[in-house]
Amino acid sequence: MLPSEVRNGLKANLEAIKGMRTYELIPTVPVAPAAIVGQLDFTFDLNNARGLDQANLDVVVLVQRFTERSGQNELDKYLAGSGDFSIKAAIEADLTLGGACNTLRVTSAEAGSYTAGDMEFLSYRYRITVWG
Repeated sequence: MLPSEVRNGLKANLEAIKGMRTYELIPTVPVAPAAIVGQLDFTFDLNNARGLDQANLDVVVLVQRFTERSGQNELDKYLAGSGDFSIKAAIEADLTLGGACNTLRVTSAEAGSYTAGDMEFLSYRYRITVWG
């Protein structure tokens, strides 16, 4: 399982969401609305000496903070478990990421904020586990 292939696969899955900018590398200053695929943390050799590895990573979804209400309303549509704007549904649409892994699962989403330069965005940090 190559990290670059996993990141590229996640980026491809997220591009299905209309209007969402996707980044497979962490940008200096993102343009919102955006989904940023983070770096992978690996656990090697879960099964029989190179039989299975596990990676955990975050995808950060952020929106502009024009007002708290409008920003939160936009962010909430991405938190839905299904539908055209669902981050979870988009990520899990191809569980193998085009063959980059065996399977994956979105395990959680945590609310927060994201700062880049002097800009602050509203965000959700999605936690993903990948096996391969």
